[in-house]
This record gives sequence, structure tokens and C-alpha cells, in this order.
Amino acid sequence: MADPNSTRTAADDDDFAALLAESSMASRRVHHKPGDAVRGTVRHIGDKTAALDLDDGQEALLDLTGLRGRDGALTIHPGDVVSGQVVRIRDRVVEVARQLGKSSVNLHTLEEAAASGLPVTGTISATNKGGYVVDLGHGAQGFCPHAMIDVRRIEDGTALIGTSSQFKVIEVRGSKDVLLSRRAALEEAQARRAEETRATIVVGARLTGVVTNVRDFGAFVDLGGLEGLIPASELAHGRVRVHDVVQQGDKVDVVVQRVEPALDHRGRPVERISLSMRALAPDPFAQLAPDLVAGLLVEGTVRRVEPFGAFVELIPGVLGLIHVGAFGRRIGVPGEVVQPEQRVTVRVLGVDLAMRRVSLAWCDPDKLALTRDPDAATPHTATAARFVGMAKPDPRDRLSRAGADGLALAPTNAPAEKPRPPALGDVVDCTVDRVEVFGVLVSWGQPGALSRGLVAASELGLAQGADLRRHVPVGTAFRAVVTEVRPDGRIRLSKAQAELADEQAQARAFLASQASQAARSGVGTFGELLLSRLGAKK
Repeated sequence: MADPNSTRTAADDDDFAALLAESSMASRRVHHKPGDAVRGTVRHIGDKTAALDLDDGQEALLDLTGLRGRDGALTIHPGDVVSGQVVRIRDRVVEVARQLGKSSVNLHTLEEAAASGLPVTGTISATNKGGYVVDLGHGAQGFCPHAMIDVRRIEDGTALIGTSSQFKVIEVRGSKDVLLSRRAALEEAQARRAEETRATIVVGARLTGVVTNVRDFGAFVDLGGLEGLIPASELAHGRVRVHDVVQQGDKVDVVVQRVEPALDHRGRPVERISLSMRALAPDPFAQLAPDLVAGLLVEGTVRRVEPFGAFVELIPGVLGLIHVGAFGRRIGVPGEVVQPEQRVTVRVLGVDLAMRRVSLAWCDPDKLALTRDPDAATPHTATAARFVGMAKPDPRDRLSRAGADGLALAPTNAPAEKPRPPALGDVVDCTVDRVEVFGVLVSWGQPGALSRGLVAASELGLAQGADLRRHVPVGTAFRAVVTEVRPDGRIRLSKAQAELADEQAQARAFLASQASQAARSGVGTFGELLLSRLGAKK
């Protein structure tokens, strides 16, 4: 039963609970001192300061110095949780800063910054043999050695004169003798940004970064606290010079190719990030292939000369092969006709879209005018290829009829005749497409209907352990006999058995010719020899 004399209400209970909570909070308040690290939630943002609710329940003012981006906009907003360090306590108000501005620098604050690690703002005013002179404001000066000015080597130190940066105070010997480190402040800021960026660094991710350093082997890109490398081969299609594609400070779009653990120069674990700009560029082969019809004359540059042929770059990223048999005459090696970096005119024999290969034929400059077809129209294309004209097929060119290196010619309107599948015992003229440790992969047949198979190393007629790449490189042509046709369509062949069959056929042909000659004379070979000796005696 309630006491009738009691006048206590529920509102009174709520007020009492609030006072009790406030008292409990006050008993847990920390008496801060300059240099203490604190954290709080932004409640209100003013012109120069922001009001914070610290984790221990106290209120604080945050100096907005150093919290604006390059465009002048603040990097914090109400509700954000920020960290800083106590600069001073004035009128029982805790003043917090992320860094010390020039207006608050004095000998005492510099000593506190050295003890607490709070960065200070300074302007680089001069450079000398040892490092950089930094103006900290109010007559205070600091010195930053060359080794402490940046996370990477600075080639031109004068470019930093007049710029403002954050510095860590390493040692204070007086207002005119302060040792600073810009590198330590950069590494700390980089570590904070790296934590946010690390979650986005996955293979296949498309990111935007800024080129920080350009070297002959590639370009380094800052992704936001983490740095990746674009190798020279991944900058663009074809062979390019790194300095011709990107410059320091360029903003680039990249794709993450690999992320591997590694160690930096101090032995600390880092991520080795490999990037690519080429993956985002249009495929030059897909752009050019529709225009590469058989008989088209194209100018290109010889990039590589091999024993089996010469590779010609038609446009950056698209190479075609002039097979050793497509030079119009018998030669030993392609180096007898062409050399690397030579500008040449070639004739398109065919394009294999699936294998992304283009077969070409050499055009003799002296006979080029005779093979052109003036009535044929040159295709219009948006690519950078230089088309010379169209050429009529050369009937003397074996590769113009059957394709080079097993490549299919461009499709025509005439329906292709369906080829007969290879049967056991068939002897084919094949060409080596690929060399492996266990054997060579070969192809044969008509353009557009090629057959492919395997010649094992033991069926090549070579000594055991012979170097296949030296004896039967890509492009080598030889005869082989089909020894096995599996239900799944796989075909195995033998070069050694084909050579043995040729030798046996030659032997049978020789014996047959000898037998025919003996039948015509009526006496065998031994009888003819005996009669000739008897005639000599007479």
C-alpha cells in the first residue's frame, strides 16, 4: 500500500537517475594533460574549431588546422570519430589538435610535440648540403636532413622550397635548433590511409591512383597509402618507353593483377602490388583483325627474327609472322632478308582469330608494284595500321595457297569443302606449332579445316634427351604418319615411322627398277657383269 504522505513522482526518479549517472561519469573523468592522446565524436563544427564529446564524457575543442583538403573542404563531419592530442587546458577546456599550427608554436609546445609525437606545420625556406631549413613560425626554425624529407629519394630539392608540410619533432635543443622529420609524418599519414585502402586491393579491382615515380622498368602508383608498380609491359599494347606513356603526377586508372607478400628495405612486411593499364585499353587485335583480308598489303616493322620466321608489328600490340617459307625464294634463315627494326611491306595470307595469329608473306620491294591490284579498294579502318593496297595471290607462293604455319585464311563466299578426317596410316605434311618437353604439337590440312596432333619425343627420330627446341623449332615442316586416332578426336603421329616408310618405299622402287631392267636384257645384273668381262678378254 502506497504511503499517502509521499509526494515522490516518476519524474523525480528520472532526475535522480540522471544525477546519479552524471556523478558516476564525473568520478570517472580523467584529468588530461598536454600530450595525452584522446578520441572523441564531432558534435559541432565552427570556423576554426570543432566541439568534441570525448570518450570519458568531457567536452573538448578540436583545432581544424590540417583538416582541410587541397580544395579547402573539411575532411571531417559531425558524427565522425577523430583522434588527436591534448595541446593545452585553458579555463578547464581541453584543447585538442591533430597538428600544431604556426600560431601555437613556441619552445614549450615544441618540447611537448617531441614527447607526444604531435606533428607541427612548417614551411621549407631553404636547402643546403645537409638538408632543409624549415620555418616553424614566431621566429622558431627547424632542420630536416635529406634522409628524413620524404619516403623516397628527392631528385630536385629546390622544388620543395616554399611548400608547407607536416613534420615530426625529433629533438629540441632550442627555438633555433629543432630536428624535424617530414618522412615520419608522411609514413604515419600513409599508414592511416593504407588501412582504408587495403580492403579495396583485390585482384581484378579497378582503381585510380597517382604516378609517384617513373623508372625504365615501370611506373610506381600511389593508390592511397599503398603503392603499386605498373611494369613497362603493362603500360600499353606493344613496345613503349615508360616516359612516353606516363609522367610523375599523372592520374591513371589501373587494374590490380597480383598482390603478393614481400618485405621493404627495413625488413617489414608489405604488399607487392602489380598493376596494369594495358588491361583497360581496347584490344588492338580485335580492332584490326576484321580488316586483315587475304591479299592485303600492309606496312609494318620487324620486331624479332627467329630461325623459323620474322615477326612484324603491324600496329602496337599486333604481330604477324613471315614464315621462313613465305619469302618467295629458298633461304637459310630470315636474317638473310630482314633485320630487326626494319620497315617492310608484307602481304596478308590469313588470320586465325582463335589463336590470335596473323600469317604474312614477304613482298620484294623491287617487285611490289607488279603485284599490286589497282582495282582493289583499300579497307577503311580506325586503327593505326598503314594499308598499302591489295595484291593478287602469287601462284608460286606455296604458303599463299595453303596458309603459313597452319593459319586459316580469311573466309570467302565460296563454301568450304568438308575435309575427310585423318585415318590410321595416313601420311601428312605437318608443321610444328608448339614445342613441349614430351614432344611437339603439329597441324596440317587445308586453310579453315586444320587438323592437329601430337608427335611424341620418342617418335621424332632423335637421340634420347635431345633438345627439341633446337632440332624441331616452331615452324619446322616434316612428314609424319598417323599412328593413333582416339575416340575423343586426339591424334598421335610418328615422324620416325614416316621416314622408315619412305626408306622402304625407295628401296622397293629401286629393286623394282632393277628387276625391270634385268627383264628387258634377259640377264641379271651379275650375268651382265660376267659377259662384259668375257668380252674384255676376247
